Amino acid sequence: MILCVIAAAFALGKEEFASANTALAAGDLAEAEAGYRQALEAGAVDADVYYNLGNVLFRQEQLPLAVLAWRRALALAPRDPDASANLDFARRRVRDDSVAPDPCPAWAPWQAALTPGEGQLAGGALLGFGLVALGLRRRWPHLPMVGVGGIAALVGGGLGLGGVAEGAMPPAAVVLVDEVTAHSDLGGGVDLFALHGGAEIQVVELAAGQVLVALADGRRGWLAAETVGWVDPEAVMPRPVVVTHGASSASQPH
Repeated sequence: MILCVIAAAFALGKEEFASANTALAAGDLAEAEAGYRQALEAGAVDADVYYNLGNVLFRQEQLPLAVLAWRRALALAPRDPDASANLDFARRRVRDDSVAPDPCPAWAPWQAALTPGEGQLAGGALLGFGLVALGLRRRWPHLPMVGVGGIAALVGGGLGLGGVAEGAMPPAAVVLVDEVTAHSDLGGGVDLFALHGGAEIQVVELAAGQVLVALADGRRGWLAAETVGWVDPEAVMPRPVVVTHGASSASQPH
């Protein structure tokens, strides 16, 4: 059922995706970008769409948006080696020398290879099997499968809790502007540190058009919400953001 839903969602933007691939093969990067964006708008929230869009954006020197697109691709397909390799390469181009926030709980490192839904689904299946096997112990204690019931239940519980915990993690985002200064207070305050395009952050709080962001090294500060793009694949894919004299505005790709 889940696979059918995913396939149906991707079919919504199938023509746009195919058209974008044709434009990319012809070397028309602007047309390819427009096509991938149209595919997303049509409902094709798919890792392949975001992966190809990231490639096109990177080739057009739109580093922050490329990082965002590949982060979204990995949010949908965390085991994709190509998206992971491209993201690692792009991270070396980001000016900020800071490790990206871990997208999964520290106590559940296996979630780095799973989506929250996969962790919950696999955990639920193993937990159910383990509980059934343990329940059979009383009637048929010598069945071979009964001995693994406890292990299956334990592993399943860990996977399920890991998936739930990852889903509850603070939302991730990427800085989209060339440079932005984080402040100590919601209304301004002291300048704390500067972030540059492509820096990856976690959003702890959203208030009055500002976001309280957290870095992997523990630093926190307030930024204008319009200077970041959300890693959530369901969110609208932003356009390039240009900051001029403290004000930001969206610009169309060239």
